[in-house]
Amino acid sequence: MLRRARPLRGQAFTEFIIVLPGVLLCTLLIWEFAYFWWARTIVSTATFEGARQVAVGRSPQEGHAVFNSILATGLGQMSTQREFSRPFRLEVDRQRRSIQGTTRVPYRWPTGLGALMSGGMDLDLQASAFFRLEEFYPGPPDTFE
Repeated sequence: MLRRARPLRGQAFTEFIIVLPGVLLCTLLIWEFAYFWWARTIVSTATFEGARQVAVGRSPQEGHAVFNSILATGLGQMSTQREFSRPFRLEVDRQRRSIQGTTRVPYRWPTGLGALMSGGMDLDLQASAFFRLEEFYPGPPDTFE
């Protein structure tokens, strides 16, 4: 006569307890990466739009205002930090009929990963945008670039 094996009681609970920390850590890392990617996208978009405003004929002050507006809307409190005073630069080169906007925004990990690493993960989000000035020129320039 065959003997039946005893049913294993509590095995699923034990496996759950063993796997849970890994699953939670993976979820936290995915969340942190998504939040960082979101911040990078916001900084890049703000730089692009700020430089584009000047390229289409608006003033550099309006370009800075658009940059600050997009950053404040997308990053919230992170965009109002003290060291955040002037991260956006616009360089207009009339001779080459171009404009370049560059940004370097300090990024502080706002949630779990920074706390796990004792707050030591400070990064800079950098972006740049280059445009030709959208103005009417009646002929070719005196010298070619």
